[in-house]
Amino acid sequence: MSTTATSPPMASTTTNAGPPFNKATADAILRASDNVDFWVRRSILAEASSVFEDMLSIPQPPPGSANSDEVKDGLPVIRLSEDSATLDKLLRLCYPTDDPQIDSLDSLRPVLQAALKYMMQESTSLLRRRLIKLGEAQPLRAFAIACSLELDQDAEALAPLAHSVHGTFVEELRGLSAGVYYRIVHYLPRRGTMSSKRMTCKTPRTTASPPCGPVHRGPGSDDSRRHIPPELLHSPTADVIVRTTDNVDLHLHSAILSLASPVLRDLIVDCQDQDNGWEYVEPVYLPEDSHTVATLLQHVYPLPRPVLSKSLSELKSLLSAAYKYDIAAATQALRAQLPSFLPASCECEVRGERTETDADALRVFALAHRYGFHEERIAAARALLRLSSEELRGVYVEELEDIPADAYFRLLEYHDKCGQVTSARVLAHALSYSEAGSSSAPSSPMSTTLGSMPGAGRANSRDRARSGGGGNKSKSDTHQAGAGLSLGTSDPCRILTTNRGHTYTCHVLLDDTSSPAWAHFQTHSTPRWWIMYLYKVALVLRHRPSARAPLDAGLRQRAISRMLECQCCRGVFLQGFQEYAESLVREVEIAVAKVKLNLS
Repeated sequence: MSTTATSPPMASTTTNAGPPFNKATADAILRASDNVDFWVRRSILAEASSVFEDMLSIPQPPPGSANSDEVKDGLPVIRLSEDSATLDKLLRLCYPTDDPQIDSLDSLRPVLQAALKYMMQESTSLLRRRLIKLGEAQPLRAFAIACSLELDQDAEALAPLAHSVHGTFVEELRGLSAGVYYRIVHYLPRRGTMSSKRMTCKTPRTTASPPCGPVHRGPGSDDSRRHIPPELLHSPTADVIVRTTDNVDLHLHSAILSLASPVLRDLIVDCQDQDNGWEYVEPVYLPEDSHTVATLLQHVYPLPRPVLSKSLSELKSLLSAAYKYDIAAATQALRAQLPSFLPASCECEVRGERTETDADALRVFALAHRYGFHEERIAAARALLRLSSEELRGVYVEELEDIPADAYFRLLEYHDKCGQVTSARVLAHALSYSEAGSSSAPSSPMSTTLGSMPGAGRANSRDRARSGGGGNKSKSDTHQAGAGLSLGTSDPCRILTTNRGHTYTCHVLLDDTSSPAWAHFQTHSTPRWWIMYLYKVALVLRHRPSARAPLDAGLRQRAISRMLECQCCRGVFLQGFQEYAESLVREVEIAVAKVKLNLS
């Protein structure tokens, strides 16, 4: 029967673990991070772990030595970073005793991590099989754990199940990159991989060269020097040389570099000759090209500012170097350029077409998140609303490998939330005109414009004549009066509704079997084309929450075509439809502004 370790003691005291890790036959002691001592046999640990075998082979101080903290009862004490609960389970996997019961991913992860750390092959195999088993109930969590521990084979086995529940969020995703989450979203179960990218948990990284030291290279080419100001190449008062990856030596001033960048200051000090002081300084090697370094220096030297970056890739390299060397002046100047790479509002957005700048918007979001630029991050997230949710999930950029998965998940969640809010706003906008007789009903965005249109005055005259009992009205006159001819009255919301008794060809009267969303219209008749226009705008916004959706050329043209089929609507609504659509754009913008991008 297995026994758990003693509860964590006070930091100033130590306690002994329970059996079988308290026997007098032990020849070493493992001390957990919470000061619980495990009395163990070296021979067992050496067989189970090559790391423990090497660790226990190190000569220990003799009993009674000054370093008594490393010896207890004549036995060497080895401090470990794992707590007693984790260490107890790990050691039971090695000892000839019952294996511990591990029934949750929360308890499995630290034990598996420790087994990998100490290179316990048999224990690792057992725990990996347990991870797959527990992953059947919580596949996304298990997949994230496998990825965080760089167990690619296990991650591949869990990927099909994790793909089926990728729309949820689990805390383990915080330890993964957005690139890994993108790959699980686009995993193709039938093929065992995702389209164009293999399921991998790691992002390849390049190894940078040493920061300084003697590097023997030939001089840089004339092309690489052409764009560099002469003041950075041949200054007679320079006291330090900075060498770039394209073999260009920049003759610079240590005082300026030290003031501009604490990182460069430390590099200069490290490369300084200790005997000769500043009389001789080895070149400081930077793993950036001369264009990048010279552009950054133009922000701190008394030189004309460099031209704006023409590509986002160039800006990314400059921003990375500025952040790396902590050059505040360059970082702020480069940050100000990020919004210029966001797509501007244009006709292609109204038509719902994708452009090459859509991927740039996601790149800007990733860069802004990586460097903590809050305003630019929000601006990029809003620019991505021009894409449908499916299109956004289909965009891959390499910058996703540099931000955490939870930031990418929150971006997708923000997009979906904006879709829900904006579509609901448009539907509520329509339903607010349903109660035509309510004095509290909001004013129609078309009422002001339509009230001054030709024909509105004539309609109001007819209304006044009818209210004064002046004669019988024709069917068409009654239709016109009901469609929007009460604009001069105190009830402007009647512009889009008519009395239940006056329904005509272009109007629809909903019954009890209609959708619950239109329940308020069951007591009033409303232009059919107007209902369908708003419904389709709301449908578009649900998946593509762009503020320009009400101006979609296709939706607008179909609504106008149906409007022109009715003589009464044609005379009243046509001239104000554009303004009405633009008012909906403002309604959508207000709704989007209230949605928070939660990336805390």
